[in-house]
Amino acid sequence: MNKIGHLRAFGLVCLVAAACGDDKGMTASEGSSGGATDGATSTPTSDPGTTGDAGTTTDTPTTDTPTTDTPTTDASTTDDPTGGVNVECDAIQQDCPEGSKCTSYGKIPGDAWNANKCVPVMGTGQAGDDCAVEGMDMFSGIDNCAKGLICLSVDAELKNGACVEYCSKDLDCPNTSNGDGLCFADANEGTLPICLSLCDPLLQDCPGQGACYGDSMSGPPGFCFTPDPKNGGMDGDACSFANACLPGLNCAEAATQEGCVTMEYGCCAPFCALDEMTCTGAEECVPFYMMAFPGYENVGICVLPG
Repeated sequence: MNKIGHLRAFGLVCLVAAACGDDKGMTASEGSSGGATDGATSTPTSDPGTTGDAGTTTDTPTTDTPTTDTPTTDASTTDDPTGGVNVECDAIQQDCPEGSKCTSYGKIPGDAWNANKCVPVMGTGQAGDDCAVEGMDMFSGIDNCAKGLICLSVDAELKNGACVEYCSKDLDCPNTSNGDGLCFADANEGTLPICLSLCDPLLQDCPGQGACYGDSMSGPPGFCFTPDPKNGGMDGDACSFANACLPGLNCAEAATQEGCVTMEYGCCAPFCALDEMTCTGAEECVPFYMMAFPGYENVGICVLPG
């Protein structure tokens, strides 16, 4: 089956794993497409889906509502190694004191987004704006995005990322993809409840270092996540979740790929335009989606015939 991963590093995700992240997760971002950077978060694992025409199964991120119990804001007042104060908060509710915001961070530097804390608001960046993460750790939670947003999909220097909107209290995304963004509320066990931008797999039009991945079964037709190419992420490389592949590629079932011998789910396969037929070897370009999505009729993926 195709997973997206546990968001670990954006530029990362390692939406949540970053460029050198491990299987812990992958990083999701307003857009995940480019360079690999440690700390991505992977998309959540789900049971294998039914194989579509393209022979791929790209499970969509689960959007179950995260627990929203009233956070205990007096949990701790000790300084945290990543900056700020180690105080619990709710990224959806944004219940931190005036002048601060609730953000996601890694309890251990370089680990993954696995907790929430209040940090000072350091900037005014809105959804899709360029951003940078402070310090040396991608998972510090200290950035120049406004309250209610987090900087994801940064490069190796923790710059050139994109501000990503946290899901609203109604679990929607009013400032992402013109209000049609996907609320990934349970990312990283609810500590990274972010909005994923919609995108076109052929155009790879995600902001920051994000890549556009697709779900062949039910949609959305394309969503932005940060690549986590731990094992290469190139055409033919083994993969177990969607963002294990570099921009322009999607994780496809092993049986549909020429020369794909792996204990993992499958291998990275390139998207292709049905009117161009650019696949190589024995593979051919077939429709990627099992159902019609207006405007995406030309999206295909390279697989073995049959």
